[in-house]
Formats: sequence, structure tokens, C-alpha cells
Amino acid sequence: MIRVLHVIGAMDRGGAESMIMNFYRKIDRSKYSFDFLVHEERECDFDKEIRELGGNIFRIPRYKIYNYSKYKKEVKKFFAAHHDYDIVHGHICSCINIYSSIAKSYGIKTIAHSHSANFGFSLDTIFTNVVSFHTKFIDDYFIGCSKRAGLDRYGSKIVESNRFDVLCNGIDVTKYRFDEMKRNELRAKLGIEDKLVIGHVGRFTYAKNHEFLIQVFNELQKVRPDSVLLLFGRGELEDDVKTQVQELHIENKVQFMGVVSNVYDYLNALDVFVFPSRFEGLGIVLIEAQASGLPCIINDTLTGEINLTDQVRRISLNAPKINWVNTILDAKVENRLNGYEIVNNSPYNIDKEVQHLQEIYDNLMK
Repeated sequence: MIRVLHVIGAMDRGGAESMIMNFYRKIDRSKYSFDFLVHEERECDFDKEIRELGGNIFRIPRYKIYNYSKYKKEVKKFFAAHHDYDIVHGHICSCINIYSSIAKSYGIKTIAHSHSANFGFSLDTIFTNVVSFHTKFIDDYFIGCSKRAGLDRYGSKIVESNRFDVLCNGIDVTKYRFDEMKRNELRAKLGIEDKLVIGHVGRFTYAKNHEFLIQVFNELQKVRPDSVLLLFGRGELEDDVKTQVQELHIENKVQFMGVVSNVYDYLNALDVFVFPSRFEGLGIVLIEAQASGLPCIINDTLTGEINLTDQVRRISLNAPKINWVNTILDAKVENRLNGYEIVNNSPYNIDKEVQHLQEIYDNLMK
């Protein structure tokens, strides 16, 4: 049995967290066990399922730079009591040097996993780059959700070495197969049967760029007043986005759907998926949207590794909003089942990629 400890912020329904759960559900749990060290006291979206699958959840306070000494003390305390892990799989960059170093002092192998790319320029970015530089000299192995996520976090020397691998964000493709009956049922339930339905899934954070999305949708309203926008997710900027919607007087056209456990069902109800993220490692929801056969309108700086179908359209965030509107209006799909077939035969099929993760763990322990 290889015992793996995942270190992450909180096991809510975010992209990285959903990816981990996709692997946890499919991995051979007679050979690999998952526990979680989280930085959140409250009960999170996936906590119940983690326990049902046999995993343990441990909690420590969040790292906030100014509490460095206290945080390091808590991590030392944790590993003093729980140092029987084989691998620590780290998903938080800001404090990875702390928990990886302490884990390694007990002979535990460590993995650094990058889930984002094109970080932009900010104080947080500078701090992340400093931390990532030292990570290269601490961790045993490095994973990126895309090659770009690896390059931006660890640099070309690591990415081109035998210590790095791309682990695709695998999904259970069968759940995303387009279903006309579910589409009709959900559109009737939401009262949008005869509407042009635009959708977005993502946390309300700076990276996801909801402000831009609302601006685009407001312009779309001027030419297609029958359009509606469904927003799935939650986050610290949700109230700001709601205020923006109210100020534009389009609150009766925008539905805040919150967090749902069956987003794959709701994708059936959409006509177009719009994703103007400022930066992403990959964007697992774009894989899901393509598996559902949806046309995807995205920021042109996102990694080309996301293009699985011919339904992805790329536009610059600097382009006029009307360009985004026209691309949305031009989006047409003749057969949404084609997307399912393509993703099902790709590395993003979780049944294939879980074998890859098991090989990474096995090789690390040799």
C-alpha cells in the first residue's frame, strides 16, 4: 500500500479539487490510499465523500506569510504525529517549501503539482516565483496539468528533465455525453426553453474574469435580448459581480446557479460556453464542456493543449467586446455527440489517466 497525503487549501468544488476527486474515485484503493491535509476548518464540499472512500482529513491554519513561524510549527507538529506517508503530493505553492522540507526530513517523497499558468504580474506572482524557484531544489518530482503550467512554475530545466510529467485533468467522460432529454427537462425547469443560453463554470475570482464576461453578455443583450447567462460557482468576488449585473439592469437575464454537484447535467442545457479567464493551468471545465459537445469561446492566451475539438474559438481579451459577441452568435454545432467521442478517446479520459498517476507513484517509490 502506497500512502499519499494531498496538501491543498480546501476540498471544495474547484478545478484542482475536482481533478483530485476524479482520480480518487478511480484509483486502485487496495494499492493506494489518499489522505488530505487542508487549510480550512469548515466542512467542505467533498469532505463527506472523502471519508466514504476511506480517506482521512486533517486541518491546519492557513499560511499567510506573516504567520510563518506559527505555520511551520503546526506543520512540524502534524508530521511528528503522521510521518508514515510514502508520498506528499503538494497542490499549494505558497507554503510548499515548508511542508515539503519537513516531510522530506522524515524520508517522505514529495511531489509539487502546478495547476495554473500565465500568472500575470502582481505581488502574489512575485512571491509565487520566489517560492517556485526554491521548490526546484526541494521536491523529488514535479507535475503540471499542462506543459505550460510546468514551464511557468518550474522553468524549462525541470520540465525537460526526467523529474517532470504532465498529468492530464482526467474526467469521467460518460457523465458528459450530450443528452437531448436532459437538455429539454432542464431548460423547461429553468424557464429558458426558447432562449440563447450562455454558460460559465468557475470560482468568482480575479483569474476567472467574470467582470469581462458580464460586459460581453451586456453587449450580447443589445442584439439578442432573448439570451440568458448561467453562472455556476461561488467565490470572494460573487457579490461584486452581482452588483455589476444590477447596475447594468440585466439581473433578470443572469442566473447565479451556485455550486452544483451535477454540472455535467446542466452543460446539456447550454448553447455556448464562454471562458475569458486571465490565466489557467488548463481549465478542466473546458474539457468537460467539449465532452458535452459545446462550442467554447476562450481567451487566446490559454494553452493550446486545451483544444481537443474544432469547437474552440480563441479571442484576445483586448479585442472589442463585439468581436466576442459575434463569435458567440456564429457558434454552431451540428452534432454534440462528436465532442464526447473525441474526449473519450483522449488522454483526458480518467480511466486512462488514472493508470498514469499510479505509474508516477510507483516509479517515485522505486
